[in-house]
Amino acid sequence: MTDHNCRESLKEIVSQVFEQTAFLFPEPVDLADGISFDDLELFLVTINFTGEAEGETSLILPMEMCRELSANILGEDSVDGDDKEKYIDAVKELLNIITGQLLTRLFGHTALFNLSAPALVELNREEFFSTIEQKEYCCHLIEQYPVITTLTLNVGSYEHKSTGS
Repeated sequence: MTDHNCRESLKEIVSQVFEQTAFLFPEPVDLADGISFDDLELFLVTINFTGEAEGETSLILPMEMCRELSANILGEDSVDGDDKEKYIDAVKELLNIITGQLLTRLFGHTALFNLSAPALVELNREEFFSTIEQKEYCCHLIEQYPVITTLTLNVGSYEHKSTGS
């Protein structure tokens, strides 16, 4: 499996999941095109996995995008509010779907994986670039908000052992 395959799979699955789950239509963009993250309250949501491979997937997105995403998933009007927990739960679920579909695409339907519960942290501008460094990533604009998805993958780190007689 090449880095190109991982990157292309990541880009395709992110687009499909956002479209099918949240009715949002991502446009792939290059970070080098001068996308601004100034004045955005950014969040990093991460899922770790072990199995046929180990690694992590993550989403970096602004709170405003979390609100839009939550409203679309739940079929509600998008309104500004302080129900961060609801917004964050929607993002965590979306990353869970992305991770499951990505691992299935990369390793097949019979591969076994254990996924951690999604974890969320606020991300400041200084931490942003170190967060995507040394990872496969794709960047999309969704409703004019930047959304970055990353993948870290270590293949061959898991050996399945039978527990039966």
